[in-house]
Amino acid sequence: MDSEFADQVQNDVRAYAETNTVLAKLRLVGGISRVLGLFLLLLTVILIVFALLAFGSVAAVAALSYHLPIWAATLIIGSVYILLLAGVIIFSKQLFINPFVRKLSAIFFAKEGQKIEEERLRKEAEND
Repeated sequence: MDSEFADQVQNDVRAYAETNTVLAKLRLVGGISRVLGLFLLLLTVILIVFALLAFGSVAAVAALSYHLPIWAATLIIGSVYILLLAGVIIFSKQLFINPFVRKLSAIFFAKEGQKIEEERLRKEAEND
């Protein structure tokens, strides 16, 4: 009887480990698919912004060329882009890195964050 119980426990442990492995794989696939979707959305937005900036630049140069020589209009618009680039470089951490890391953390560690928050709330309730 003890050997049957030990065999049953061993089979249950094996099934539990396999279930946890499958669950981990599913969570990883879900996280990767969300990250890939976010990346593709970001890529699409970047391409659209570049197209808008290109057409806007041509329009701005054409508008300025009525009052200035074409080379001056082009230099002004180019200078605006250099200033924008400098601003993006200076504030890249706040604009891009921090939100990206927060989003990735939320995707991959949502369950762990919920567990930590529940544990903190439980301890607070016990202390009251």
